[in-house]
Amino acid sequence: MEGSFPIEINNLNGTQVEITGYVLPLNVKGDSYVLSAYPYSSCYFCGGAGPESIVGLELKKNEGIIKTDAVKTFTGIFKLKKRPKNGFYFTLTNAK
Repeated sequence: MEGSFPIEINNLNGTQVEITGYVLPLNVKGDSYVLSAYPYSSCYFCGGAGPESIVGLELKKNEGIIKTDAVKTFTGIFKLKKRPKNGFYFTLTNAK
């Protein structure tokens, strides 16, 4: 599925941004996370939210286990993918 985005979102592609949301783990090892606009109980994976409500996190360094639903702010480079292979239209790379 290909996404189309408003100009305001397109203009963020490749820029450094700061995003706050609920941290959700993708595995039990604690090395893969997404940032969600909603807590676990109503997130994209478990609730009724859509893919526009999550941002994949590519952490600059492993921060250890981050508690599910912890509200955190991350800074990194915003990457927009119109045809995501990993399921994320938005990714924050080099996130810290």
